[in-house]
Amino acid sequence: MEASLPKSLLSQTQGYTLIALAVLLFATVFRLRYPCLTLSGLEEFVDKLDEKVKEFAQEGGSTADFEIGVNGLRQNIGQIEYKRNNNVFLWSSVHRYLQSSFIILREIVKCYDVAQKLQVSVLNATIHRRRAREAALRDFENNYRPDLSV
Repeated sequence: MEASLPKSLLSQTQGYTLIALAVLLFATVFRLRYPCLTLSGLEEFVDKLDEKVKEFAQEGGSTADFEIGVNGLRQNIGQIEYKRNNNVFLWSSVHRYLQSSFIILREIVKCYDVAQKLQVSVLNATIHRRRAREAALRDFENNYRPDLSV
């Protein structure tokens, strides 16, 4: 008597394995692309972004646009938090709860995308400001250094 599995059961198991691997791969890539999928993670990211804006202001940069962007992100977070708090689980409306949860997740992802774009702008402005300051200092040193070749 042979102890092998029927071909249909084996192919069905392989199909489930492929589906599970595809779901895990998608979840991993999605998680790498969006490291903060929770509201608290998004708030931490925006807090760090706000600190970078403050550092840029200390270096003498103009931060009005960045502060408006951070305030807009905080307003979005407040709206998402309001929706999340109103999303109460009831067995009678599981579909509505899941639908609202995915809508909230989508809004968190959109807000995170906006926050990332703002972070890139802040970092680029910081780098530009530092390079301009270094170039001005270099020019000053080159123009006012005593000419010793005479």
